[in-house]
Amino acid sequence: MKAFSLIALLAMLPALNALAATPGKLTPARNGMIKVAVVLSERATVIDFAGPWEVFQDTMLDDGQGNDIMPFELYTVAPTREPLHTTGSNHPGMTITPDYSFADAPVPDIVVVGAQSGGPGLSAWLQKIHAGHKLIMSVCTGAFKLGEAGLLKGKQATTHHWYFGDFARKFPDVKLVREVRYVEADPITFSAGGLTSGVDLSLHIVADYFGQAVAQKTANYMEYQGAGWKSNHGISEMTTSVKRQDWSGKLSPDSTVVVHLVTRGASNTITTDFPAQGVAGVPTTAQQADGKLSVSFAIPGHPATFTGQMDAGGNGATGNFVQDGKSTSLTLVKAAGTSQ
Repeated sequence: MKAFSLIALLAMLPALNALAATPGKLTPARNGMIKVAVVLSERATVIDFAGPWEVFQDTMLDDGQGNDIMPFELYTVAPTREPLHTTGSNHPGMTITPDYSFADAPVPDIVVVGAQSGGPGLSAWLQKIHAGHKLIMSVCTGAFKLGEAGLLKGKQATTHHWYFGDFARKFPDVKLVREVRYVEADPITFSAGGLTSGVDLSLHIVADYFGQAVAQKTANYMEYQGAGWKSNHGISEMTTSVKRQDWSGKLSPDSTVVVHLVTRGASNTITTDFPAQGVAGVPTTAQQADGKLSVSFAIPGHPATFTGQMDAGGNGATGNFVQDGKSTSLTLVKAAGTSQ
């Protein structure tokens, strides 16, 4: 495919503007250039931004005179211009120096937010861009960043299937859509599932701008054979791995505590049974840090807590169970044969 300088592109603007009239839901800017800002921060997942980058980079328009025109302008933006690292494997990831910070980035037409740690100013910047009626798309757990910025409230979204549980708990006012490649929350807000779903959503957006034929031409050039951008059929949640742990201990000879930890993908659900109190499936939250375990039990009318010290093998914790102002010694032990 041919690439042209900015001067050559400017000379072709009349043809590009004519191409912008092709059927599609989205309309390019008057100057024919569509600015795409790719948000980066520490531990950015490579394919989440590289996939969409490649789609927008490889989209070419035929001006009818044998010339290929690149309609998208790509750049990176981050909390600062300091170098950052992507995800890696047993080693820090790639080092990337962002083009701009949130403070000085050009106003984009499209924003891509993949899985990453985030950083100062991200939510405020996304809110500002959204208020300007610019298109924002998340990939994978980048949906959490859109949720934290309040862009999904009362709308629908998706994310990586391993994080469905966490997403649903953190954003109860967002309708989580499963088994799809991407979701349109509103005409300018989109979310894609995990990893390669970002390629499908990007192709879908290209089709919204320039029609399906241009998107298919882009997919063909990339040798991308996935059809999710057309069918929107996603991965079944049933493929998510499920691990279970049971922990138990005695408050007295006749009073047992049984904690059930179910991990679906990367999302944990914890419930607890108190047979002596006649309650089961009590919603439970737990935090572990520096060898200490803190647990809260939402027992109706009689909430309780446990704070203890983990043993060296991570198979037990000894501490105090507190309920109704009474403290009782308790040791929770992981049942043999349950997974780590």
